[in-house]
Amino acid sequence: MAILRVTKYGEPILRQKLKPVDFAKIAPQLPQLLKDMEETCLAVHGVGLAANQIGLPLRLAVILLPGKEDTDPPTRYVIINPEIVAKNGEKLEEEGCLSLPGLWAEVKRATDVTLKYIDENGKQQTKRARGLLAKAFQHEVDHLDGKLFIDLVDPKLKPEVKKAIKKLREQWD
Repeated sequence: MAILRVTKYGEPILRQKLKPVDFAKIAPQLPQLLKDMEETCLAVHGVGLAANQIGLPLRLAVILLPGKEDTDPPTRYVIINPEIVAKNGEKLEEEGCLSLPGLWAEVKRATDVTLKYIDENGKQQTKRARGLLAKAFQHEVDHLDGKLFIDLVDPKLKPEVKKAIKKLREQWD
């Protein structure tokens, strides 16, 4: 296993809309890739990690929901070729991103989503989610579509966000 480098805001791969992957083609490398992504996500205290955040143009992400107790292992979701098929409700909440370390901003997200995806075993899944999982599904699908959470910030707050990013970038490298 390895802790991988997380791409940062400004790197072109974060703005690419990734094409669906052929599960059969990536299946041989998937177990090691998922272990590395999970280890990386845990090392940087993330909830999710999309493949383009580690520089790979693959339409897949790992989500690690914290357990109820600190000693509980996280619940892992592997989403390959995910597509949000339904959204309901709306909530304004603070959000951050591993590719924009140190930046937090309020964004609107659906409170209830249904996601279609392929799991790590190649099986088609449909999962309805609320709460943190719904937010994580939306955040990671946005990554795979070349969008960042800062794109959802209230336009009036964008100048403030840009200023914060400029200041934070000095610390990233």
